[in-house]
Amino acid sequence: MKSCSRRAFLRGFGLAAGAVLFSRLRTDAQAPTLTVGVLYGSRLPLGVGILNGAQLAADELRYRIIPADLETEADAARVRTALSTLAGQGAQAIVGILRSETVAALLSELPRLKVPVLITGASSGGTDQVAANYANLKYLFRVGVVSPAVQIFDGGLFAGEFLSPLLQSGRLPGKGEVALVGDAASAEFRAGLMTRLTRAGLTVVGNLSDAQPTALLERLQRIGVSAAVTAFFDASYGAAFTTAWSQNKVKIGLFGWNEALLREDLGGAALGYVLTDFAAEAPKVGARTAEFYSNYSRRFGARPPYTAATTYDALYALADAARRIGTADGDRLVTALEATRLNGVVGLIRFYSIEEQNRDPLRLAIAHDQAYGLNRIGGAPAFDGVRPFYVQLRAGGQRVALYPSEYAVGSYELPPHFS
Repeated sequence: MKSCSRRAFLRGFGLAAGAVLFSRLRTDAQAPTLTVGVLYGSRLPLGVGILNGAQLAADELRYRIIPADLETEADAARVRTALSTLAGQGAQAIVGILRSETVAALLSELPRLKVPVLITGASSGGTDQVAANYANLKYLFRVGVVSPAVQIFDGGLFAGEFLSPLLQSGRLPGKGEVALVGDAASAEFRAGLMTRLTRAGLTVVGNLSDAQPTALLERLQRIGVSAAVTAFFDASYGAAFTTAWSQNKVKIGLFGWNEALLREDLGGAALGYVLTDFAAEAPKVGARTAEFYSNYSRRFGARPPYTAATTYDALYALADAARRIGTADGDRLVTALEATRLNGVVGLIRFYSIEEQNRDPLRLAIAHDQAYGLNRIGGAPAFDGVRPFYVQLRAGGQRVALYPSEYAVGSYELPPHFS
């Protein structure tokens, strides 16, 4: 984006490069203790992350949480029953939700619940209706996770600022050409991403998909590109493609989206893959980031998925809002959340306003969505919102942040099977 556009963007929304990053927290004895409902799926690894992140934050804040297990989040009736149960047990706010379909199932319940509902897993759904139906849907927010449109935009920045220089360096085999690959579920996403990749200056020789992941890999090998930008939204498909890439020692660098790798590294098959994620163990984001990763690993004996980090941030956003207003009233909490400026594990937690949505020249802003870190403001966090992280999977379960450069803790290494 040109600098003049950024300046116009900042002037239009009243932000400044020197904006205060920490919200003023009430520290008096009247700051309320909240009871928070947690919508999670016990049969989904990312769903378990939601519960664990909520539990960790609740223990630190001395909040009470009420878990509501949706198992796979596939049953809309179960979602509505869970909401009624949480309301009956006194939940003053609700966090969680991994699937966009779950968001759709709860929209009709929001006017009755009248408590904030903070989405910490699903990247789309619900908030796109807030501006048009504010009175009924104002309770809905999305924390730490940015929309598909923002991910596409950010993917273009990654392509221009990181991937293009890497290809030009000659470190990857081949002529520096790239292919975009994915499954059927990512077709619309890839169409938008294709435009951003070409604008970033990459030589993109195809947008490929196939019903069979091994067949797609074979097609990719025949083209002979240096790298592939991936968009695998079907976890089983992405896992099969990645495993075949490693087992067959395919010397094509992989970068991008892979639902399977948000959960695991496939027993080492994904080593060297550069993954787009919503959270990373990147201490340069801020002090809370390193502390969270250390505390989570010590307590649960595992690496936290992004849903744990975003849910943890959601509880702290609620705590920040409650402290500033001194009450747990649902409508007043909504107003306080709209003014949130909080340094979180994943970056600066703040939410787009309706005004920002109406005036955004890029059409990225959606009211009550997590704000994207479009502008560099320096400090920690370094941006005026959150940015997706690009992390490389390494041996020993490490996920090394490579991009954005402000948060990087290492540099790109060739996948081990390349040698």
